[in-house]
Amino acid sequence: MNVSRRGFLKLSGAVAAVSGLGISLAPASAHAKQLKIKYAKETTTVCPYCSVGCSIIVSVRDGKVVNTEGDPDSPINKGSLCS
Repeated sequence: MNVSRRGFLKLSGAVAAVSGLGISLAPASAHAKQLKIKYAKETTTVCPYCSVGCSIIVSVRDGKVVNTEGDPDSPINKGSLCS
């Protein structure tokens, strides 16, 4: 294997950059957040963005929309959304 000086410097720079990232192999723990939609009121509405008229379930909490998802009971979109 023939390595030029320029290639060696590029490789050593890349190794130094990767080793400086501080990758830890110790296991990480995470805590689950409370769901935003847990205490939200669900309302069914129609999507206004195309002519299909997909049915949407909108979750509202404190007067703000926190989640939208397709209505699985709708025969038009069967739970999926295009927008």
